[in-house]
Amino acid sequence: MLAPATRPSARARRLFAATAVVGATCVVAAASTAFGASSSSSSSSSSSSKAVVVSDSAGDVDGPLDIRRVSLRRAADGRLRAVLSFQAKVTPRALLASSGPPGSACLRIWTVADADPKATRPDRLVCVTARDEDELRGGVYEVTGADVPKRRADASVKRNASGRSLVIRFTQSSLARPARIRFSVESTRPGCPRPNCIDTAPDKGAVRSFRLR
Repeated sequence: MLAPATRPSARARRLFAATAVVGATCVVAAASTAFGASSSSSSSSSSSSKAVVVSDSAGDVDGPLDIRRVSLRRAADGRLRAVLSFQAKVTPRALLASSGPPGSACLRIWTVADADPKATRPDRLVCVTARDEDELRGGVYEVTGADVPKRRADASVKRNASGRSLVIRFTQSSLARPARIRFSVESTRPGCPRPNCIDTAPDKGAVRSFRLR
């Protein structure tokens, strides 16, 4: 497990929380601790959907953020429910970095019907990182052009009993209620922006499709 040797300063945590790290193969956004806006209302849909599942091989990156399985479905309350499962336990402490960006796990989402995921950045990110040594935080971000992603809504995040899976819930309205989305998942090791610190599912730039209605 990649626990940092020293805890970053409050100023560093605020800086990284307000900054998106955008690379050729990864887009990582961290939420601001001081964000106070409420979440968007959930969809009126009252029926759950079948999950779209993505599996990933073990051992392609070092550390606890080695993705093993991802599932996405619509829950009975209308919110979207993503479960990100990893090779090892994921703790808030393990996501903090003594220097550089914090570790994170993000769903990269394309909501525009004719968008080409191989040629364009996702227009939404749903990301999990650490608020501090004891608490995870999640948020939904809008990506516009080359600008830094802007936080648009909260996303709830909990660890399962094993500590190896993150359960993320967010509203359809935070995605502007599209009929269909394409998505992939990326995890980034804390303090390391290089491509060999990043795990993706599916691999090789592929995406999966999920119909909301």
